[in-house]
Order: sequence, then C-alpha cells, then structure tokens
Amino acid sequence: MKIQFFVAMSALSISCFSFAETTPTAINMELKPFNGVRVSMQRMLKSSEGRYFMSLYAGIANPHATLTDLVNNTTTDFKGTQIGDRLDLKSMSTNADGTNSNDQLTGMLNANTGLFNVSLLKKSKTVGQSILFEPAFKVSNKPVFTFKFYGQNDSKSPYGKTLKRVDVLNKNNNMVVQRLTGFDAFPNSIGYMDINFDGYYDVILSDMAQGRTVDEKRYIYWMYNPKTQQFQRSPQLEKIVGFPKLQGEKQQIDFGNGQVYQVKNGLLNRIVNDE
Repeated sequence: MKIQFFVAMSALSISCFSFAETTPTAINMELKPFNGVRVSMQRMLKSSEGRYFMSLYAGIANPHATLTDLVNNTTTDFKGTQIGDRLDLKSMSTNADGTNSNDQLTGMLNANTGLFNVSLLKKSKTVGQSILFEPAFKVSNKPVFTFKFYGQNDSKSPYGKTLKRVDVLNKNNNMVVQRLTGFDAFPNSIGYMDINFDGYYDVILSDMAQGRTVDEKRYIYWMYNPKTQQFQRSPQLEKIVGFPKLQGEKQQIDFGNGQVYQVKNGLLNRIVNDE
C-alpha cells in the first residue's frame, strides 16, 4: 500500500476555498422557510480510557451507533430509541449460531459538550460496564450551532423543491452568524460531521444542481474554519464522487469505489493499493 498526496482540506490552506455569502440577495428574499429538514449529525467519540471508539447518530428518529473495541478489534452496530438526552440502543449483530448478541448500550448524551455516559451490558454479563465517552477530537472553543433552511418549490426537481440557503445560528443567543448560499441542494436533510477530524463539524449538502439526484452522490462541502469562525466551501472535495464514510478511529474517509483517503495535518491523501 502506498499513500498518494491529493489536496489540502483544512484551514491550513484557506486560499483554495470560496467564502460564503453573509448578506441576503434579492433571490434570497424570495425564498420560503423549509421545516422538517433532518440534520444528520455524526458524533465521533472515544472512551476516556482509550479502549472504545464510537460513531453515534443521535437526535434523529432512529438513533444508531457503531462501537469499535480497539483492543479486540471488533465492531458492533447498535440501534434503538431516544427520549430527551437518554438513548437506549441494542446490538444488531448476530452470533455464529445465528442468534442476536443482545448487547445493550444505555446512557445520557450531553448534546452541547458531546459527553456520553453509558452502560454497556453484554449478553454474558449481569452487570453493565460503565463507560464515559468524550469527543474523539477535542477543541476548547467549539461553537454550538443550529440551522434554519430556505428554498423554493421546483417543478423540475424530483423532490418538488430545492434547498437554496442555510442560516447558521448561534445556539446560545439564536443570532444568525452566517448564511450559506449559492447552491441547489436536496431539501430533506443535510449532513453535519467532522470531515477532516479537526474537532469542528462541517456541513454537507447533496448537490442537486444541473438536474442531479441524490443517487449520483455528488456533495457540497462547507468546512468550518476556526480562524475565521466561518464555513468555507471546498471545491476540491466536491470533485470527489461518493458519500464520505468517516472512519474516525483511523482518520480515514471512504468515498466508495476504492476511494479511500488518509487525513493527516489537514491534508487529504489518497491511499492506493498495489496489486
């Protein structure tokens, strides 16, 4: 295996990004609010003692998680329910005899700090193991945002409408800190995840420009730059076709079809297998 340099993707090379618009244009004033847009937020967490790594999707209708035991090199998928800050998840994996492993993961998630205090109960045990999960990539000044969405009805779109603006709000005072514009995107959901493993969440939109559909797996990336405290669009990442599946324990991104990239010091390098 060899690693081939591809492109800078963090604030270390901000000159290659185009900046977001911060004032509304005439067309923005004609947009209507979109309600019910799902924010699919991926949290990457690590246990305080360093044994477990977790990818967690919470705050959605069907919360789910993938738990990796870094010592035994095993992975277990969980899904379940969430009421308030409490998550109750059950394993989806099966044993060699075809039965469910019935592991349970129950705990309280602090949505602002990312701390997740859980009890992991294995089928063979009668008492759960207490584990504290923390953000895998820590920063001291991580902002906490909420979003408002705006768009237009679009008879040419297979979804009947198009997302055209995302307002980024400070969760503490509900003030708009930035408006993301200049795109046509899927109107029903956005991704909110730490693409470059720098501790800050980035916004991902499914690109619907030029008649595209979600099946084409073309995405728009707005990367958060802590120096400017703004999201900046990344044309380089948008050239890659495929949904970015984050493998946080390895700091790798798998876009599918053999497109695997290693992230190191803000640089994205493609991993090429020699065969």
